[in-house]
Amino acid sequence: MPQCNGCLKDNTKGFCSSCETILFDRSKVSPQLDFNWEDISKRIDGQPMGFSISGVQRKGFIGKPRGVKLVPKMEVDEKSQYILKPMLSRFNFPEQSPANEHVTMQIAKQLFSIKTAECAFVNFANGTPAYITRRFDYTNKDEKLNQEDFVSVLQAAHKYTSKTYQDVGEWLSPLNRVDFLRILLFNFLTGNGDVHLKNISLLETADGDMMLSPSYDLMNTKIHLTDNLLALNLFKEFEQTSLPLGEKYSYNREDFIEFGNRLKIKETTIRKMMDLFDEKESAVLAMVDKSFLSEDAKKLYKNNVVGNYKLFR
Repeated sequence: MPQCNGCLKDNTKGFCSSCETILFDRSKVSPQLDFNWEDISKRIDGQPMGFSISGVQRKGFIGKPRGVKLVPKMEVDEKSQYILKPMLSRFNFPEQSPANEHVTMQIAKQLFSIKTAECAFVNFANGTPAYITRRFDYTNKDEKLNQEDFVSVLQAAHKYTSKTYQDVGEWLSPLNRVDFLRILLFNFLTGNGDVHLKNISLLETADGDMMLSPSYDLMNTKIHLTDNLLALNLFKEFEQTSLPLGEKYSYNREDFIEFGNRLKIKETTIRKMMDLFDEKESAVLAMVDKSFLSEDAKKLYKNNVVGNYKLFR
């Protein structure tokens, strides 16, 4: 059964009308690109590219200046509308990373109402998979919005620093603190061990305020490598973030409740959030089954989710 390359809607080849609207401004873009990663990388040769999961996830920038065609960005200073990621260059199941990130972002958005960057699963001309996400740091009038990650906000020396999630949470507004707790719970349960300070950002609003940006770079990192449950420690008193693998502090449900309490989130709000996550385990597994992951990768993803839910309960 074909699935929408955006929202995974059943019986949809390519993109459904809703995804065409939110991703491509109603253009009928094909999920089959007519260029390859090499066409992007050679255009940005010598220019910095982004990295996330353990420093190896490549990122390129593309635009849609000709209606329905996505094209590699021509010049360094040219505005790009999308970020495109090829599959990982190493680690376990590297070819599964685009589908992994795509389904994880869709689970966050559809099941837990987490505001995310709009994204889709596509293929290069040579058939290799890729992940595409629409940039959220521009207005509808193509005006650049200020975006600042928490390496900068907290004046940290590095994205994997002795700063903790409590440091981030205490900086946020009360409304954003609730959102932040939801994001951390989601990443814990879906196996994302790469939520470092570069992957948490503030974005300028139309009123000029700085609020949490939509979430990005969400994926089940446990499919690809063995890492810790969370990239940083929850609490300020536990700052040993450079401990060897497997020796960082482990967490459970009560720890996240304590975290919410420290951020002065109402107890009723915390409990309702916990109940929502409890109710959605089977729905998470069902969305993984609908994804573009291989059968082996689906099994790993689901086993990790089930294991993390056991820790959570």
